[in-house]
Amino acid sequence: MGIIINTNVDSLKVQRNLNNATAQASLAMERLTTGLRINNAGDDAAGLVISKGIETQQRGSEVAIKNAQNGINMLQTAEGNLAQMAEHLLAIHDLTLQAMNGGYGVTEVQALEDEALSRAQEIDRIANSAMFNEFKLFDKTIDATDPRSDLLLQIGTNSDKDTNTITITKVFYNAELSTLTGGTISSTGTNQLAFVDKSGADPAIQDRASFEALLDNVKVGIKEISARRGVIGASSIRLNAAVDNLTIQNENLSAANSRIKDADIAKESSNYTNKTILQQASASLLVQANQAPSIALTLI
Repeated sequence: MGIIINTNVDSLKVQRNLNNATAQASLAMERLTTGLRINNAGDDAAGLVISKGIETQQRGSEVAIKNAQNGINMLQTAEGNLAQMAEHLLAIHDLTLQAMNGGYGVTEVQALEDEALSRAQEIDRIANSAMFNEFKLFDKTIDATDPRSDLLLQIGTNSDKDTNTITITKVFYNAELSTLTGGTISSTGTNQLAFVDKSGADPAIQDRASFEALLDNVKVGIKEISARRGVIGASSIRLNAAVDNLTIQNENLSAANSRIKDADIAKESSNYTNKTILQQASASLLVQANQAPSIALTLI
């Protein structure tokens, strides 16, 4: 090759290699400091698209887990209130049996009635005050046929209702005593719980048939609460299973996303060392390449 001074080809080659080594060292340094293989679209356009799709599904799974857990908490709150109402109904059942027994006068039966009525009023108070955050668990304006009584929980990451939601029915509606007993017993009004007949001037203990009907109606209320608690139990089992499934799904999505976007630190560390050495060597050789044309002076 001839000796020329206008174009220093060797210098240009060294500059190109120096620029490449510098760029690769900078890329390796960026990956080492961020821990990510893909820091911008230019690193891996297709990988970025796939990664973001997985991240969307992964974050959706995390929200779905929270939704399911909130649903479980709501069900537990509702069951706690129903359990207390059931205890009061069982107590009313016991008081009714006690009042049916002979040997009590009007005063004694009236005392039993007062306690039973007090418990009946407490059932209505619990039913009307039970809430989960701002959600009324047993809204008295909603009956079992009202679509609002169905609670829809989003426990999936997609929009399809059939595969991404769970509907809880026959729990979240009016739970006042009159509703629980099918309208046969109420804490107020014409169906007010009573052991003593107050229709006449002289109060008299109700007859056997009235007590038997009352007892049967109380059992209806107990069965209604038990049925609602059964739905809550079954729904809780399903939601817990959904949480387990979503947790496993989230783990697998995280692993898949990691393989796409996370940097291999050992590999990048090796790349950084390699490119740094090349960078230093290129910088040293560039000095020599830039001085090479000066040999022409010795020929002049």
